[in-house]
Amino acid sequence: MKARWLVLALAAVAATFAWTNAARSGDDEKKDGAAPEFSADEMQKQMEAWIESLKPGESHKRLERFVGEWNVEMKMYPGGPGSEPMVTKGTSKIKWILGDRYLEEEFKGSMMGQPYEGRGLQGYNNTRNMYEATWASSMDTHIYTMKGTWPPDSNVINLYGEMDEPTLNVYGRTVNYRTTIIDKDHHKFEIFDLAARPDYKVIEITYTRQ
Repeated sequence: MKARWLVLALAAVAATFAWTNAARSGDDEKKDGAAPEFSADEMQKQMEAWIESLKPGESHKRLERFVGEWNVEMKMYPGGPGSEPMVTKGTSKIKWILGDRYLEEEFKGSMMGQPYEGRGLQGYNNTRNMYEATWASSMDTHIYTMKGTWPPDSNVINLYGEMDEPTLNVYGRTVNYRTTIIDKDHHKFEIFDLAARPDYKVIEITYTRQ
């Protein structure tokens, strides 16, 4: 099945190159009569580069430290930073999926006295050279998306996205989704509302390996 998929993918890429060549040829013929085309070697190199971009690499391997089963403690600050937090407990299972390209998180706990479940994906986009993630939960009807960086010499992943506040009739607030690695058995995830101020923390989740 994998070989069949690869053949189909290569055929699609080859067709794209052929279409591009035809389009370029038509444009160039109108300009100066020349019809430049990709050589077989050039097409082969481009297809090899494209195939290479599909493979998980070192940036993906860095995410390995998050794989496992975790106990979590979630703190919500409804009154803003410094206020008395709402504290709940839960669990998280994180594993590789789709050929070690993405981490999938299964989160179970409670929020505001109600059962809470969440599903997340996180990976590295080779094309854009950045980390990306999504989150969906049993208490929302939309999918959060975020993207950002993890410098090679840093223990902090900073992703950015948006968050809505329906009760305040405020939508598209820019937020910082920050993961800090403490050690191999502990890390924390925080959400900062940048529309309020850079250090305005609204959620903190601490992960301890089981």
